[in-house]
Amino acid sequence: MVRVKRRQAAVPTGIRLDRDSAVTIAAQLEEQLTWLIATESLAPGARLPSIRELGAELGIHHHTVRQAYLELDARELITVRRGAAATVRGFTGLWQARPRYAGSMRAQGVLIAAHTPFYLPFLRGAERGAAEAGMLTIVAATGNSVVRSKLQMQQFVTAGVQGIIAASMGGLVHDEVEGQDADRIIPVVYCDQPTKVEDSFRFDDPGAGHELAEHLAGHGHRRVTFMTPSLEYPNMAALHRGFQQAVDDCLLQGVDVVMCDDFSIGAGRAAATRALTSADPPSAIATVADELAIGVIDAARHVGLRIPDDLALVSYGAIDASAYVDPPVTTIALPAEEMGFLAARRLEARIRGEPHAGTTYLPGRLVVRASCGQHEDRPAASNASGSGA
Repeated sequence: MVRVKRRQAAVPTGIRLDRDSAVTIAAQLEEQLTWLIATESLAPGARLPSIRELGAELGIHHHTVRQAYLELDARELITVRRGAAATVRGFTGLWQARPRYAGSMRAQGVLIAAHTPFYLPFLRGAERGAAEAGMLTIVAATGNSVVRSKLQMQQFVTAGVQGIIAASMGGLVHDEVEGQDADRIIPVVYCDQPTKVEDSFRFDDPGAGHELAEHLAGHGHRRVTFMTPSLEYPNMAALHRGFQQAVDDCLLQGVDVVMCDDFSIGAGRAAATRALTSADPPSAIATVADELAIGVIDAARHVGLRIPDDLALVSYGAIDASAYVDPPVTTIALPAEEMGFLAARRLEARIRGEPHAGTTYLPGRLVVRASCGQHEDRPAASNASGSGA
């Protein structure tokens, strides 16, 4: 009979054991294997080395490896069967990620959608609030990807952050934490997420939409083209509701939705070009992000339209660039830095054990610039940016 030698599983890379640490070697090994699973360096289905193989490679007793494997098996991160190789199961819930021996690192994790100009002041505020509490801030951009967001949450919890500020994928974060003894897993504060949660800071998106619609109505416009990547984003849907409320209030006759590929300048240029060269081009456009509005300005220039003479334009967000394009864009300024700061302070209070504080609404401010022209019934007023009414 020919014996087939079983191929050994590769020893996981990156394991470093500190024999001078107060944390036991078995606990260190368990935590580091958990991190490799959280980052999918050890993917579901991967076969782990035998306890003797890993012990020999790391220079530790095989009973120490067995203890770590059994702890991971109890947490349902791996499957251990007598006579068979241990295999990785992966995460099915954030409760598996919480390290049992962590707690020395005072850090908050912040989930944002992307490193865009909109999030820069928000992050400044979050870092300032955390620094005042003696905490480090770790930032991860989700790209609005469910898979990526779940992976980043696993890594946050496994790394031992003490709380999370979720400014992106709030619904997903809430679903992952809710029903799993949320406070035992990790406290979460939500930002710019119009969902029903325990602790959140929200912009008044419906109020901002209504104020922009009222401003356009004051310039004589009765129909508005509303440009957004999707109405499935809760905050974009809330902004759209403000425009629809203006229709109900008889300020506008209708709101036409035009979809963009994303929130970029290029997406705004492409969507505006389609709308402005259609059989029934709009006379007024409202965008859900200033980057889109900058794209609209470029599209209008290329099709031979002048803003504000031929096309009125308003937007949302008040990023710095919106004040320096030609013409400067009328937009809603948002207290993003204040939101980040308050969220970090709220999270620190939750970490200390204080109860949920509910939802705090932060109103925006209409910044009137030259992209709409003058009102018919009053002269244009100048502001600090040198804009018109």
